[in-house]
Amino acid sequence: MNIRITLPNGEATGEIIDSPAGRELSSVLPLTLTMGDLFEREKMGPLPEALANVADTVEAYTVGQIAYWAPSQDIVFFYADTGDLSIPEPGIVHLGTITTGLDLIAAAGDPFTMTIEKA
Repeated sequence: MNIRITLPNGEATGEIIDSPAGRELSSVLPLTLTMGDLFEREKMGPLPEALANVADTVEAYTVGQIAYWAPSQDIVFFYADTGDLSIPEPGIVHLGTITTGLDLIAAAGDPFTMTIEKA
């Protein structure tokens, strides 16, 4: 499913994968979230409710990835490679990919408001 991501400095797009967690996220869109910056590599913000379908986790990220971090219910947008791509236990759930506007997400600030909706 294609998504539109509205930021204070513009608009980005992405794709949510067809997986249990991806479908669960898609079912609660649109969302407006307060986002922050972590480690100068990712923008993250808490979802209003935890995703239940978090069985398939990975312990590494890729730039441009949209993921879910279950311990704090955060949706995460990875925008930079800081030299260490590892993610601690319990890992992240892959949700999708940013297709355009990764530079806008990177430059959006800390904190900022982001709206995610179906495109």
